[in-house]
Amino acid sequence: MAGKTKSIYPRTRKDMLRIIKAAEKEGHLTETLIEEFLGHAFAMPVLWDCRSWFYKLDRQTIEAHPMLVCHLALLSALAGRLDEAKAYVDILGETPVHFKVENLGDRDFYRMTTELVMPYVDDTMFLRIVYSLVKVGAVPVRSLVLSACRPSLLNGFRDFTRFGPYLSKYKDTISETVHKLYGSGGNGVYEIALAEWQYQNNECFQALILVTGTIPLMEQEEDMRCLFVALALQMRILLVNGQTKAAKPLAEKIRERIAKTGWEELTSSLDALECLAACYDGRMDEVVDWLEKTAPDENKDIYMMDMYAYLIKVRCYIQTGKYMAAHVLVKQLITLLIPGKRHMDLCECYMLSAIVYHKAKDEKHSLEEMKKALGLAKKYKYIRLLADEGNCIVQILKIYQKENGTDDFTEQVMQLAAEVGGHFPDYLKSPEDYYEHLTNMEQKVLCLMAQGLSNDEIADRLGKKTGTVKFHSNNIFRKLEVQNRHQAVSRGREVGLLSSDYRGENIKVIKIALDR
Repeated sequence: MAGKTKSIYPRTRKDMLRIIKAAEKEGHLTETLIEEFLGHAFAMPVLWDCRSWFYKLDRQTIEAHPMLVCHLALLSALAGRLDEAKAYVDILGETPVHFKVENLGDRDFYRMTTELVMPYVDDTMFLRIVYSLVKVGAVPVRSLVLSACRPSLLNGFRDFTRFGPYLSKYKDTISETVHKLYGSGGNGVYEIALAEWQYQNNECFQALILVTGTIPLMEQEEDMRCLFVALALQMRILLVNGQTKAAKPLAEKIRERIAKTGWEELTSSLDALECLAACYDGRMDEVVDWLEKTAPDENKDIYMMDMYAYLIKVRCYIQTGKYMAAHVLVKQLITLLIPGKRHMDLCECYMLSAIVYHKAKDEKHSLEEMKKALGLAKKYKYIRLLADEGNCIVQILKIYQKENGTDDFTEQVMQLAAEVGGHFPDYLKSPEDYYEHLTNMEQKVLCLMAQGLSNDEIADRLGKKTGTVKFHSNNIFRKLEVQNRHQAVSRGREVGLLSSDYRGENIKVIKIALDR
């Protein structure tokens, strides 16, 4: 990028689209794709923007160029189509059971470096590939991505959380391997991963010390992604401890750094992180603004690198009373996550699904989903993942304990969740949590109030007497804790009662819809 620190790909997304469009018009699309992306196989955001042109290539052309095979495999993985991704990788030949370094050819290296980031590759094969790359000296592999532009290294393009317990035990080995693979780009990677693990295990103070001490080292690197993870983790620790004022300057620092270095692909996750802070604080105007203007659209192709933003969007749907939208999105994500063994993301989805059912007064399904979440959380020690959801988790776990008993893990989660809830009592509160739920008729009256209609006009519209409308209006004032029509409309908009997706359905109706 002209005038900026080098990113993983030297062109902006805008420039890349212009070049590819021109190449297609001039009849040399394949040559341009190969030339532009050679050596930049993991420039994922730019690759994703150019996917339609890769999809135009015929099978013969693809099979003739290993680089094209890798890119199409990666595009399939980015769309969550892992069977398709594996089929592309298999074009490069079978992955041998035992690697013989001296026999590895070019197509082998293409396959290995691609499989290194493929979610379908199991831990054993992943470690063998890493070992082979290090042994053959094919390092540093600077183009490989760890975070996938998420605010996490442990749960980036691959889910490394199952390696968490070994981070402290094998510090020297892991640190050495990371530096061999990534060169100077590996500075701070081990420390940040360990800090993330400490955070999940509720060692927040230790994590904060470690990440704060590592940040100056990472600020010297051109690659912004690991620094973003470090700053985001620091921000998250401050947030859940109620220090929202201290967290805000960090977000501003990250945004300034992104603007300076050109790492615009990080913006989506940063916007989502800032929206999460707004959710905690109950700043509903900011939540609604992000939801309407910035959040990724799940009705288009799901982009796996935006997974963090999708998960925040589920929370926004919950907080604005859009339970059906939350339910549909979280089920959509679960379907994509299961094949990739995304244990942490799945745990988060099951937990959010439990919250949605709880809000809809469907405790049976809520407890079923929470059981799945707890199973993964206990196995992989995702303590903070559950606890950071505050009072909602406390409420669900209290019901869960009555039916299933308790244990030390559940008690710890509840205690920590109660602390978060104490800091952020408005977090994940839906419209009906704030005020006594309006009846269908009261909702209609409120909506007509918002249109500026008088009591007489509302009566004519609804076919009711003016006295009846006044009766419903007084009930609205009482339930919303306001004194007049203007305040009622303002309060209704504030908490989402007048949003386009919230039409005063009673909880029973929402529950029935979810069951479908």
